[in-house]
Amino acid sequence: MSLKQCCATGSLHTGTPQGRVDKLHGLDCYIAEPPTDSPKGVVVIIPDAFGWELPNNRILADEYAKNGNFRVILPDFMNGFVMPADVMISFKALSATGFWNQLYKISHALYLARYFVPFLIYCREAVARPKILSFFQSLRAANPLPIGAAGFCWGGKYVVELCWDSTRTDAGRRLLDCGFIAHPSMLKYPGDIEKVVLPLSCAAAEIDQQMSAEDAAATRKVLEGKTAKTREEGVEHEFVMYEGAHHGFAVRADEEDLEEAERGKRAEAQAVGWFGRWFEGPPPSS
Repeated sequence: MSLKQCCATGSLHTGTPQGRVDKLHGLDCYIAEPPTDSPKGVVVIIPDAFGWELPNNRILADEYAKNGNFRVILPDFMNGFVMPADVMISFKALSATGFWNQLYKISHALYLARYFVPFLIYCREAVARPKILSFFQSLRAANPLPIGAAGFCWGGKYVVELCWDSTRTDAGRRLLDCGFIAHPSMLKYPGDIEKVVLPLSCAAAEIDQQMSAEDAAATRKVLEGKTAKTREEGVEHEFVMYEGAHHGFAVRADEEDLEEAERGKRAEAQAVGWFGRWFEGPPPSS
């Protein structure tokens, strides 16, 4: 997996996060509260490689909370690792053409390596997966509301795994009620999708090296096939392809590209609608 395949390009979004930072179940978290005292449920965001401090991720948490009346939690699942936002500038530089730009690419590549090598160490599966599962186990045990998870790029893999419903609390309760992913990374197709049991919604980018056209077609086929079999049992899935969208569009869409920004807002609405639907009528317990 190349660096560009994992994160692609993007832009830092304008706006000021309105939530707060607090400690929850042993992790530092950004928490966005709903506009009412009666939230419909709790949404946990498992972010892309830029992590919980990227303003884009925090602003997205605010939007979910405001538009869905959810309590939204963005935990630090990365052991304090922070990917600076200006890494996106270096990503863009790697795609530039021209003689002088070719020379500049060397320094940009070195700058990227400075952060991605630690990321691959501190955020590897053996470290991240237990931390994520432990957080959801504690959250479910302490929380009476429905729980959903939204995963982007790096985080998408773990939301898919949570939707396998293979790990539960000590009391036997499932860890979440539904999941949403956008341009996920590091999945195995179609095997990882075939294991999905809980309601899963996918927002796919047409131009995405981490989910090729063949992978996207396989994902759509598997999720639609599962829905046909389990709809009467109260479990459905969803797949939406965003034509023309690039990897990262749901979080890091360039706000100056009006079409890409609009796709990002549509994916946001897709997630809010999905969580609202399943929070009102969670899938039956097995």
